[in-house]
Amino acid sequence: MTACEAWISAQHHDVFSVYLPHNGAFINAALSGKLRLQLKQKHLQLVAGDRVTLEGERITALHERRSLLSRIEAGGRGFAQALAANMDYVFICTSPNEEFNIKRVDRYLAMADGAGVEAVLLITKADIAGDLNSVLSSIQALNPNRQYLLCSAITGQGLDSVRNLVAGGKSAVLMGSSGVGKSSLINAIVGDSRLETSEISAHKDKGRHTTTSRTLIPLDNGGFFIDSPGIRELQLDNSDAASGFADITVLAGGCRFRNCAHMKEPGCAVREAVASGTLRASRLDSYLKLKDEERKPGKRLK
Repeated sequence: MTACEAWISAQHHDVFSVYLPHNGAFINAALSGKLRLQLKQKHLQLVAGDRVTLEGERITALHERRSLLSRIEAGGRGFAQALAANMDYVFICTSPNEEFNIKRVDRYLAMADGAGVEAVLLITKADIAGDLNSVLSSIQALNPNRQYLLCSAITGQGLDSVRNLVAGGKSAVLMGSSGVGKSSLINAIVGDSRLETSEISAHKDKGRHTTTSRTLIPLDNGGFFIDSPGIRELQLDNSDAASGFADITVLAGGCRFRNCAHMKEPGCAVREAVASGTLRASRLDSYLKLKDEERKPGKRLK
């Protein structure tokens, strides 16, 4: 039986939808007994974006991952949950209305930085922007600076820029809260309505949740998207909070104590910056919460 490379597109109970890059087809396949045992022994889960070996309708091997996004699963059990594999970008989707929350953005950035995947902020629904200037001010104040794009599935704003980022075999997972317009954005870029969407809700300008599983979607330009369900609770697993707070890291170099926790220690340069107004107290609060969360790693189940 001839073996070929395939990519995991989605999972439906014990059956996986896999994409065949050599002919562009999708087929359903199941794990071989040997691979099922290997994954169980290594505490691994197959996720959208995984590269695998396919023999007939059996998945027989998992290829080495070059990147993996994960979180601590919701529900309090403390297990690490894999979200997507082999990504070049994390597109963090947020809309410029009451949904926008810079601390949530910080959390997504810490997840992307921990996985070594470049993050790009997509400001969706730019055509119905509320206080867009306030949103942009918060994003432009991030340190280090992050790439961001204003996008609209209605007017087409920013879609070419998004498409160009994943051209030539690059891949991106779209992440964000329910209703921010991830599926609508993908449909507008792909040029059809292969993903179910819902009209925006009048209540607080929020859309309804529609995506229920992560799905790999090939593009005509050779790139790939992974659409993902809205995340209500993003508890950090393999993350790097410090990378997203370069301003605080620089300030910490001036603290009296090398292991300063920036709480009540004397000679804390970070607290002094807050007191003088050169560092926002809310930014330090976000940093401390993320760092505290990183000290509580999840149980390995990826």
